[in-house]
Amino acid sequence: MSKPDPAPNRKWTNPVMMTACEIHCPSTCVALGPVLTNSDSKLICAHGGNRGMNLRLTVFSGLSQEMEATLADPPTQIMHFVNEKSTMPNIAVAAGPSVLVYKNLKPFYKFTVPTSPINPTEEEAWKAVALGKINHNTLMKVLQKVTEDVAFSKLTPISQTYMLSDKEDQLALIEKWGGKITNCPTITCITKILKSKAEGLDIMVIATEHCDIFFLDSQAFTTLHHFKLPSVPVVIRGYGEFDVDWRLFVQTRDSLIYNLKRDTTELRPAIICQSMITSLILLNKFLVYTTNDNIITFSSFRGKKINTVKCTEKIKMLEPFFYEHKQLSAVIAVFEKKIRMYNETHLLDTVEYQKPLNWVRYGMYGREDSTLVVCFKDGTIAIQIFRRNADFRSRTNYNEAPASHALKLQIPKKTKVFIDNTEREKKLGVKIHQAYQKHLFNLRFKIAESYQTLTASAITTVSTTSVLPVEIAVDINGFGPRHRMSIRLLSSSKQNLYDMHLSMISDIDVYEFDTPLIPISILASGKPYTFTTLLRCKDPEKSATSEVRALLVHTKRATPIVTAVIKMPFSEFALE
Repeated sequence: MSKPDPAPNRKWTNPVMMTACEIHCPSTCVALGPVLTNSDSKLICAHGGNRGMNLRLTVFSGLSQEMEATLADPPTQIMHFVNEKSTMPNIAVAAGPSVLVYKNLKPFYKFTVPTSPINPTEEEAWKAVALGKINHNTLMKVLQKVTEDVAFSKLTPISQTYMLSDKEDQLALIEKWGGKITNCPTITCITKILKSKAEGLDIMVIATEHCDIFFLDSQAFTTLHHFKLPSVPVVIRGYGEFDVDWRLFVQTRDSLIYNLKRDTTELRPAIICQSMITSLILLNKFLVYTTNDNIITFSSFRGKKINTVKCTEKIKMLEPFFYEHKQLSAVIAVFEKKIRMYNETHLLDTVEYQKPLNWVRYGMYGREDSTLVVCFKDGTIAIQIFRRNADFRSRTNYNEAPASHALKLQIPKKTKVFIDNTEREKKLGVKIHQAYQKHLFNLRFKIAESYQTLTASAITTVSTTSVLPVEIAVDINGFGPRHRMSIRLLSSSKQNLYDMHLSMISDIDVYEFDTPLIPISILASGKPYTFTTLLRCKDPEKSATSEVRALLVHTKRATPIVTAVIKMPFSEFALE
């Protein structure tokens, strides 16, 4: 709930909480409007449920839930529209590739967008897996190959879901669809445009993942107009009358805003934004949009910037506000725990709340024309009504420049860090020196301790013959998991030794050698030889260790000439 404001010119009433209901849905799945003929305006919410379960369409009246209906598919967006004056209003629910029309909360009509051609290679792969000619792994490889040739978005929705699913879900998709795949694009957003003021009916506008925009007659559900965009539309806003003059503003995933009209032949974006656009609304004859760098921009229909608002917090969404009795229009910006009302020049009002916000919706609720429905993150709902005697004569310039004497010197970040560290060293110089000496002593102690441990676990040499006297010494370098083993050999024999090998033996579950067998063509008497190999600890997390043996063997002897037994240290983790 909102914090009490001691000022007498509060614009909104104290919030009234809906304690008996919880709503967990995005702002696109919320609408205000009548459901029955000549009834009050209701709050309509579409719940997406969890993994396809508990999908429902709920209607709230007053402070309680009034009606509920079951949805067949997860909703993307809902819309309240009128297609016949003599009958009750309808609710359009965009779900997957279809628009589900509900009348009196009962299924009335289902419209599915036209399908697109399927990639031949993709279609053949699905038919082959349905007939058992290939398995699910081969199907994945074929789809990955198709993705390299064409974009991932050009695949059918079933193939996209298949590539993003685990093995169990993949097998379930194969069993359910098999070779019966279709390329019906998913609906991304919907809106409506008034057909004419005389008729009072609405034209439905649908945007899809295949960059198509369809204008549908809400009575016959036939296509009246069609656009093909170069990018996927995510938000569409309609303005005007379809029979007279209309405009459609489309925001795409590339942060472009298109201004479409009836006679539009060349598609050029009206607004190109360098930052990602997060929300878009229409306010009178202004476009208002927010970006991920917390800026609210007021722009004309042609894309000319009127004003910008730089905010210090993240902007969750925008909601248009219009009070007809005073012809007052503004935009409601939703933040984490507060909302602000802006027009194109001033900050009009601020309302703070004690809980994080999810979304707000402004419009007619019940019989009140100016009602604000506030949804918190915990699912609770608060209702606030706009005061008829609200005074907006006191306004704040949101981009007002401060006085010159109040400006602080802008110190560079690196300079500020240097000054802070200098002041800290002045005050705590003795303690910093003592801490440094302590850490240095601990480091030296750890190094000496590690060296002593490695020395204590030195190699043990075993010689099996006195005829061929050979000395062997082994060094282990590295903390792990990769170690370097250096073997030094020195022959004391009177004659040179030929045709020998160095063999490395260890527990194969613990260590792995890069070169387990090193050939030695000759060992000259009195001359030292050094051989190097690498070994890797397979699983350092187990903290396992074992002995490693280095054997010098001759091709004509059954027993090794000399053997070195090395006790390996514990391996450290790899540095990533």
